Amino acid sequence: MAGKVISADSHVIEPHDLWQQRLDPAFVDRAPRLVHEAATDRLVFDDAELPPVGLLAGCARGDDDVRLDGRWDDDVFPGGYDPQIRLADLEKDGISGEVLFPTIGMQLYRVRDADFRWALFRAYNTWIAEFAAAGNGVFKGVGMLSEDDPALAAAEVRRCAGLGLSGVMLPQVPGEDVSYAHERFDVVWAAAQTAGMPVNFHAATTRDEKQAWNKVTLTDGVIALPYQIERVIMDMILYGVFDRFPGLRIVSVENDAGWAAQMVERGDFYWRRQTKLKRHLGVLCERPPSEYFRTNVRATFMRDRTAILTREIIGDGTAMWGNDFPHHVSTWPNSRQELADIFRDQPDDARERMVYANAAELYGFDI
Repeated sequence: MAGKVISADSHVIEPHDLWQQRLDPAFVDRAPRLVHEAATDRLVFDDAELPPVGLLAGCARGDDDVRLDGRWDDDVFPGGYDPQIRLADLEKDGISGEVLFPTIGMQLYRVRDADFRWALFRAYNTWIAEFAAAGNGVFKGVGMLSEDDPALAAAEVRRCAGLGLSGVMLPQVPGEDVSYAHERFDVVWAAAQTAGMPVNFHAATTRDEKQAWNKVTLTDGVIALPYQIERVIMDMILYGVFDRFPGLRIVSVENDAGWAAQMVERGDFYWRRQTKLKRHLGVLCERPPSEYFRTNVRATFMRDRTAILTREIIGDGTAMWGNDFPHHVSTWPNSRQELADIFRDQPDDARERMVYANAAELYGFDI
């Protein structure tokens, strides 16, 4: 497959001593650390169970070799934490640029101590900004935010922008009974809109311990997972977030996108059918949900041909492909063949938007 390709969903593998090296001294003793056991290396962290070393970077393994156990030096791609080595990994896959999300960091949303959680996030954000800068425009880093204190989150949006990051992320599953449509988050949306920073919601980011990676079933934790992001998106649309902040962009990451067409069609029907009930139901959006989806929402996909085939409904400008490198479900190093397969019989202009232009425009790539 010819042409430039941007992965809108890739991951770093944070150095195992990142937080030991960069945390505020008051928290260093509680930082994640690598422990060598008889059968495996393990990341130890008292505040949340971290993913096994064997899964951190398993994209080079075949189906019969995916495993939990592993050794850091043998099983973790150096390109996960070394930007110069990573550039060669991208070239091998035919990728022109990447949007970078954390791996270990995604599990830190469950840390209950808010001050500690914010310290972990700030340390990561400073590190990922340095990593991204070393790529000379090939990497676009995404900073981590917590939703518990919107004023602090807004301040960190501004700091991330100052560091040169290209987006921020919030947990897809926030605290109990929390809706991102609530006006207390307006200070965050205002900061993101002003900074031109898309707000990302990545699969498997949760404040709910029951939704942790090792607590859910294959059904709830993987296959049916998009129901979580559908709630986030429809709440923000229906209850007026994008009417208040028309320049805000949000991104569903690693939830695929085939579900989006059915969601917006259903949303449009009920928005229209219950016109006289809107105020009673608390629905404040002025236009059909599908219009906001096309202008304010983006969604990444990987092997999801359904998302491509529904572009008549969701538009060519909403979906962005990602390879999830270097995780064990990644398409690396065969991404271009995967793309050729799922875009078979599709027009070149639609493919170019989904594999390159949409991400380039949203995150500010110039490659």
